[in-house]
Amino acid sequence: MVKLLLIIKHHFPFIWSFIEWVNSVIFFFLYGRKLKRIVPEALKDISTEFDYRVLLKEDMPLLCLFFSKQPATAFQYFKPHDFDLKSLRRKNSDKAFLMVGAFSGDELVGYCFLRCFFNRQAFRGKIVDSDFQGRGIAKQMGILTTDICRQLRFRLFATISKDNVKSIASSKAVNTIHVVRELPDNYLYVEYLLKE
Repeated sequence: MVKLLLIIKHHFPFIWSFIEWVNSVIFFFLYGRKLKRIVPEALKDISTEFDYRVLLKEDMPLLCLFFSKQPATAFQYFKPHDFDLKSLRRKNSDKAFLMVGAFSGDELVGYCFLRCFFNRQAFRGKIVDSDFQGRGIAKQMGILTTDICRQLRFRLFATISKDNVKSIASSKAVNTIHVVRELPDNYLYVEYLLKE
């Protein structure tokens, strides 16, 4: 099923857009109110030198700027969606797509998302500004997204390259990683489990 969805996403964008729209409507109807209640509480539990908050429509130019400032190597393993302003605004309007930013003062220094599906599954992605890596931001974003999924009672998944050593290490600091299956191009389809 995952393989089929990846093929549709990458080769049939119109079909994928329709699937996302239907999912967004159903997800919002079933879980929108609960997500709205859970997220502020989960954000309050983060205590670091950085501030974390949900990114709103008015934050999309800032997110677009964040992506434009990253070196090309930052996108070697991170391609969950397009990074232009129009695409970011479209993603932000998706009720099943939660976008969170990490801030140092007014500067956006990290971004993570949860792509939720009405079948109680979610996919996580995260990226940290190249100048702020190694300061625990990715770990905190992992804790945050894991906690939100735990409270929603959703299973949390990702696709990750075997070569993306930093991301794997960051995820292992927060979750037990269960490899569901191997994918083409040296990628793994993994489930992030709560650490015991």
